[in-house]
Amino acid sequence: MNDTMILSKAKNRVIAHIVFFYIFIGSVLFAIYYALTLDFFKNSLFAYSFLGIALGDALIILLAFIALASGKKWSRWLYWLAFLATLGFFYIPIKALLDDLPNFLSYGFCLGGMLVLELILFQVGMYFYKNPYCRIYYDHILSSELEQKFMEQQQTERKLVIQQEKRVADQKEEFEEIEEEKEVPVKEEMTYPQLALRLGIGVYGELIVFPIIVQIFSNFFASYDLQQVFATREMFIFSIFTAFVWTIPVLYLYYNQPQSKKIVYGCILAEVLFLIYCFFQIKGYYDSGLYPIKAFLFFGLLDLARYAILAYFVKPILTSDYQPDKLQLP
Repeated sequence: MNDTMILSKAKNRVIAHIVFFYIFIGSVLFAIYYALTLDFFKNSLFAYSFLGIALGDALIILLAFIALASGKKWSRWLYWLAFLATLGFFYIPIKALLDDLPNFLSYGFCLGGMLVLELILFQVGMYFYKNPYCRIYYDHILSSELEQKFMEQQQTERKLVIQQEKRVADQKEEFEEIEEEKEVPVKEEMTYPQLALRLGIGVYGELIVFPIIVQIFSNFFASYDLQQVFATREMFIFSIFTAFVWTIPVLYLYYNQPQSKKIVYGCILAEVLFLIYCFFQIKGYYDSGLYPIKAFLFFGLLDLARYAILAYFVKPILTSDYQPDKLQLP
């Protein structure tokens, strides 16, 4: 594998991770905003202020990620400038808290969520310096461990070619005739980090898409008097639970851990138990007689679609024969 191919492979990997990071960060921002709109917080109007913060963060981080996708060394410095800019948004909830201490809970939750987001952004920033593929893409430096891994892959490919040539030569001697053989491309097994990226896109994409769908079609889930809607809060809770639980296998897969499949089975069990609990919650709404049966049918079909999409992303992990190498690269 020549240097151009190595650089191209590193570029594809880094850009894929940038897309994953942005979806994940967007999901965190959306989760904080939606939580602030719940009746649990008395000062739900502050959610609209946080929406401005979230849009500002999303725009700043997007510009930084676009620069990082270019592969320029200076783009990493630009990312840290963007990181400092996002810290400036802490001024808004802190000032609001000092002016309205009785609503400490909503402001405190907002500050806690923003702190978690900053920790995530810091870890993402360190990724662009420490990850071996990032060092190739930005610094054009190939570590000895990663070079050895590429060489082993290349040797394996050459060995297969040699074996094929030898088999064809034996057939010529035995049958004294030349037969044309078509090369059948072999689909490369997806690695755990690739499966983690795939799973993360599915899980965090659901967290954004399905609550929005319920919100758009809220009339389908309204009560007889059109004064109450049960599905909006429930779909968000279902989605946030799924995103929280499946974050664990995403991290295990991303760091190429051999126990990843066991963690996935554990998450499936957690989803089943949570589904049983939610069944009784929804049954309570049904027994109240406030909602038409079509509301529950639509909600059931929508949640079934959510689980079908989740199964689509989980199945390749369970059926994968991939075994992590002793050399585990993030």
